[in-house]
Amino acid sequence: MGAFSFSPGAFPVAPERKRHMATHPAAPALREALERALQEARAPGAAAYVGNRSETIFYEAMGHRALEPSALPTQKETLYDLASMTKAVATATAVMLLCEDGAIDLDQPVNEIVPIPAFRRFTVRRLLTHTSGLTVGRPLYKTASTLNEMLQVYAAMDLEYAPGSRRRYSDAGFMILGKVVELAAHDSLDAFCRKRIFDPLGMDHTTFNPPAAWAEQCAATERCPWRKKIMQGQVHDENAYAAGGVAGHAGLFSTAEDLARFCRAWMNGNIVKEKTFAEALRVGQVPVYPWQGLGWDLDPWRDTTMGYLPSRRAFGHAGWTGTSLWADAETGLFAILLSNTCHPSRAARDNETLRRVFYDAVAKAFYSGRSNAHTGLDRLVRDGFKPVRGKRIALLTNLAAVDQLGRPALDALRLDETVRLQRVFTPEHGLRGHAEAGETVPSEKGTVPIISLYGGKDRPAHSELQDLDAVLVDLPDIGARYYTYLATMRACLEACADAGAPVLVLDRPNPIGGAILEGPMPQRTDSPVCSAEVPVRHGMTLGELARFLEAGPLRGKGLTLDVMAVDGWPRALLFEACSLPWSAPSPNMPTPETALTYVGACLFEGTNLNEGRGTDTPFQLIGAPWLDAGGTIAEIAPGETAGCALEATVYTPRSIAGKAAKPRHRDKECRGIRLRVTDPSAFRPFTTALALIIAIRKRHAGDFAWQPLFDKLAGSDDLRRRIEADETASSIVARYADALQAFDAARPKLYP
Repeated sequence: MGAFSFSPGAFPVAPERKRHMATHPAAPALREALERALQEARAPGAAAYVGNRSETIFYEAMGHRALEPSALPTQKETLYDLASMTKAVATATAVMLLCEDGAIDLDQPVNEIVPIPAFRRFTVRRLLTHTSGLTVGRPLYKTASTLNEMLQVYAAMDLEYAPGSRRRYSDAGFMILGKVVELAAHDSLDAFCRKRIFDPLGMDHTTFNPPAAWAEQCAATERCPWRKKIMQGQVHDENAYAAGGVAGHAGLFSTAEDLARFCRAWMNGNIVKEKTFAEALRVGQVPVYPWQGLGWDLDPWRDTTMGYLPSRRAFGHAGWTGTSLWADAETGLFAILLSNTCHPSRAARDNETLRRVFYDAVAKAFYSGRSNAHTGLDRLVRDGFKPVRGKRIALLTNLAAVDQLGRPALDALRLDETVRLQRVFTPEHGLRGHAEAGETVPSEKGTVPIISLYGGKDRPAHSELQDLDAVLVDLPDIGARYYTYLATMRACLEACADAGAPVLVLDRPNPIGGAILEGPMPQRTDSPVCSAEVPVRHGMTLGELARFLEAGPLRGKGLTLDVMAVDGWPRALLFEACSLPWSAPSPNMPTPETALTYVGACLFEGTNLNEGRGTDTPFQLIGAPWLDAGGTIAEIAPGETAGCALEATVYTPRSIAGKAAKPRHRDKECRGIRLRVTDPSAFRPFTTALALIIAIRKRHAGDFAWQPLFDKLAGSDDLRRRIEADETASSIVARYADALQAFDAARPKLYP
């Protein structure tokens, strides 16, 4: 490897790339974010590179690469100690290449490659996914001076857990993988990586053990009490240092420019084959931790210290010293942030702030209006079921409450054999969600009893709560007051307060968003379709509703409540922007769009019109045999149907088993109006439905009729009386504005 100069002109940027860097509209915001990240994290300096498969969007260096023993400015060419990024960029990539060579099988026992009998207990794949059962890092450098000595220490240790049953991040697994590469390749780890990865990609400034001539151009790390010096140009990680600077878990140095080459090559198929690439980044290959790939972290969480791109296809890794890389396999975007936050002392290290500020700016610039939200159930899986491990629990849920992989909460909890599920409580529609609206759902006996809270009784009995350590609530609410899951949760919380049973709500995004409120505040809350003093479109998650009840009607009742919050959900986002699987929470809620139109169309259940039951699009059709659809549409002011197109149609409600046995106007041809949502963010379903009711009542005074349910849905007779007084939809909505504003100011908000 030849020496190279770090003078300002040493790495000229191609003219095309310079033009992009100067003109890309995101560059000023990213520059400001990098400055702010360094200030807020009190980091010495950083180099950042944001690009995609073909374009450089932002590439800058700021601050200092060293403060001690003398101040040295950060340059774009500065080499950083990548620390644990070594695992993904070097070791995991090397393993993938050797798999393609036929030298390694991911599912073979490790002792078949590294001849240590104790290593038969786990496979190569288990090492790559941190599921081997190996203990976390130990200070082996204090007693061992070679990698082989360190491996013998690990061979003598008991496993912490059965391989594959848990995921616990471990340096030890990648130390072993470094040896796997060496023996399978018949070459050293650093030499193999140089020949097969770095040289072919032109990563000329990426290496283990930088030559002494390069040391001053490396970012300094910690003032090490063991080595009694500032570490600069030598690996910071003590175990890697003791092993000679080359190890599978740490030791690699690189620049932002070289890592950008790596990102482009990895995503463009220039390192491994497409099949290998897909397997390495396959979400869900580790059931106990779906977000772990083969060496790479996947589908990042905003609440971690690792960094974040809000994409399901994002993958990356971070290093203890302050380094991180995230790339999006879907869009080709990548963001590299290299810093030395541990310099001159680890006491000042604040990787979380540094990454949060910078990656939030990247997310804002390139992912506006979308996210990769993770539910409370996902969080429970990610955290290894810690709140419920070894505890006796009950679960209020149905099978539509699924995790990111589509596993119902009931199945996800079975991943941890220590969780003792005593019984399951179910809401309207039953555990399987197949019972029709209003249908009595029977309980079921079994090893784990399934106890219905709809029909015969509405809350758990005292005796069904006394033997529990916790009650988990995971219900897929849809954001409308009429939906009875709110009433079921309220009754369950009341029973738990009386019995002294702690409650943990596994929260989910409100599928119709949490920023917009609609409808009147109720005057009565004694009905399953109106059970709390919240507006029709209440803008809260189930966790926020639980907090609302805790502070209101359940205040002073002794309720012990905790909420496992959603990660990565800005409250304005609707479900379809969250990249989560939709599982119908009830038979007539087939899509997220149905949940949105339901906010208004459910009011038609309180009239003598059909609300779309008995069709494939419930709550998106309203009609009756006598309706003049075209004339009704013509009478509605355009402003009252913003974001929604009204279309005249003809349909016939049919009996559909499990969905609508006896829909209104069954087997009769109905003149109907279809609600086609064109702009979900602008659509106000309550206003649109109100305008339709007013127009239909006016045009069909002799045919239109109220049903008793209407006042229950509305929370009082106020809405009906205003319609009967011939007020317009706009004026009625305006009358509710002050109350909604006051509610908005007072309601709990767990999400920004």
